[in-house]
Amino acid sequence: MRLNSLKIGVLFLLIISVSACESEYTKLVKSELASGKINDSVFYGLKFGQTKNDFFNICWDLNKKHLVTHGGNNSYVQTMLHPKDSTKTIDKMVMLFYAKFNTDNIITAMDVKFSYLAWAPWNKDLTSEKLLPKIQDTLMKWYPGNPFIKVKNDILVKVDGNRQIQLSKGSDRDVSVLIEDLAYKYNNINK
Repeated sequence: MRLNSLKIGVLFLLIISVSACESEYTKLVKSELASGKINDSVFYGLKFGQTKNDFFNICWDLNKKHLVTHGGNNSYVQTMLHPKDSTKTIDKMVMLFYAKFNTDNIITAMDVKFSYLAWAPWNKDLTSEKLLPKIQDTLMKWYPGNPFIKVKNDILVKVDGNRQIQLSKGSDRDVSVLIEDLAYKYNNINK
């Protein structure tokens, strides 16, 4: 009888230890996915679940309206961002983006890169390190909800329902952002 009580006590402590070790990020992901909130919108009318053909048609229409063009070795779509609170040309930013598709050619994530238009290796005020807080602020305005939290390797993450946004310094020039559908990601990991 005493041995069974000891086993139950050890098992209880083990369960408490494991749940206490769960990271803030893991708790956030579980909570947000369990909430059932669906956030499929990315930007420019692009959404998780659209087809590759939808992506190209939307980008073609945006190009005809002179809102985007090709950029980044022609492998990304490019647009310019003009901060509303500044008239300085030096504050203009380049946003490159391209969808990530699953094997059925469905959008499951968006790879995005931001940099200053006037970036140069010698211009220390226009590095990704200086740009990252501005992009974080911009993303909070575009996608209100939970704040960003810091996870490993200085990556910032924001999770709202099924939509996760990862933010990090990509290079001296670029800030990298990955917007992904966690419902798709975790449903396919568990298969």
